[in-house]
Amino acid sequence: MKQKKQNEQRKPDEELDPILQRLQKLIAIVQDAELASARIRDGDVELEISRISDQSVSITSQTSVPTGAATTPASKDELGDDLICSPMPARFYRSPSPDEPVFVEIGDTVTAGESLATLEVMKTYNDVEAPFNCEILEILVEDGHAVEYNQPLFRVKQL
Repeated sequence: MKQKKQNEQRKPDEELDPILQRLQKLIAIVQDAELASARIRDGDVELEISRISDQSVSITSQTSVPTGAATTPASKDELGDDLICSPMPARFYRSPSPDEPVFVEIGDTVTAGESLATLEVMKTYNDVEAPFNCEILEILVEDGHAVEYNQPLFRVKQL
């Protein structure tokens, strides 16, 4: 009885929002293929569909939001100064957003865990944190440039 009422209240597919139509098709694909879960990315929207049981489907959607800090590797350069390196291939940003001030400048003293920069990968943002108390001696990457895994980002002096 309840099922019939829900179907009577449902609008015809051609009247539904195009996003809702796509969502219904994706749910049908997951159900028909008997998949446990599926994850779809479209621009800055990520949709995850997971089966909870044989009769239901759970839907989780998220947009890009800062996710926290990545583990930041450190090493030494030929001068004996410490280097703070990128933990992942990403785009390097000196500030949390274009209209905010930069995290650090040359000559700044920072404490362990303090944010030095932000790395962006597929609209996911991770802070680069100081692994120890240090003084910023040199910023080795220009704002907005791509960086590779383990590429030095900052030359620092450990305090």
